Amino acid sequence: MTVFRVLVVDDEAPARTKVLRLLAADARFTAVGEAVDGTEALARIETLRPDLVVLDVQMPGLTGFEVLEALGPEACPAVIFSTAYERFALQAFEAHAADYLLKPYDAARFARALDKAHALLGAGARDTASLGALLTTVARARPERPLERLVVKAGEGWVPLKLDTVWRLSSEDKYVRLHTAQGEHLVRQTLRALEERLDPARFVRVHRGDLVNLEAVARLEPWTHGDGILVLKDGSTVILSRTYRESFLQQWGAAE
Repeated sequence: MTVFRVLVVDDEAPARTKVLRLLAADARFTAVGEAVDGTEALARIETLRPDLVVLDVQMPGLTGFEVLEALGPEACPAVIFSTAYERFALQAFEAHAADYLLKPYDAARFARALDKAHALLGAGARDTASLGALLTTVARARPERPLERLVVKAGEGWVPLKLDTVWRLSSEDKYVRLHTAQGEHLVRQTLRALEERLDPARFVRVHRGDLVNLEAVARLEPWTHGDGILVLKDGSTVILSRTYRESFLQQWGAAE
């Protein structure tokens, strides 16, 4: 019998103890570790490669959603959410996660969640499309709050990066490269998906593959065929396509 490896993530010690105790009663699963916050969870997932994560949503520092977003759908294990999160998100959990546990829950409810996870894992399922849909659903449920930070890899660890420090975002296939004064970072997102969550008064598309932070633009220089060259304050340049010229100029003028 295949025994599936589980990582338990929760900032509250009693909650982790409860999950570990309930896991110990099910021979189909074995706990391989714990994490007390989102940053530690990212490191443990990379190191331990669990099949399943029992993941708290509301944690200080990084949220459970930010953990999944940083990993990306392709690298993420199956997930059981353990949460007291706003009820608007429960349908999203139900549709796109192995299961969710609404705190407080009892042993019988936890056992049903494990049954669902076991069926998913036993079928060899890694429903990356559903995980991506989950993150999109939750993000769109809070449209009044533009994205303020992303979790990025820095050396061997993970750090939250404030988006007001990002000068340019460039598309690279299924990734986005974030350009900052301190260096560059790759995140597992598409530029289109990320654009939907950014503050449109700050970040403006200037080319099919580029967004810029208006505060980073030093000047606009003419080029050819209606295109232009944006010179950023760090001296780097990016093409302003004629397709986006008018909307850029409107936003840039409003920002000045």
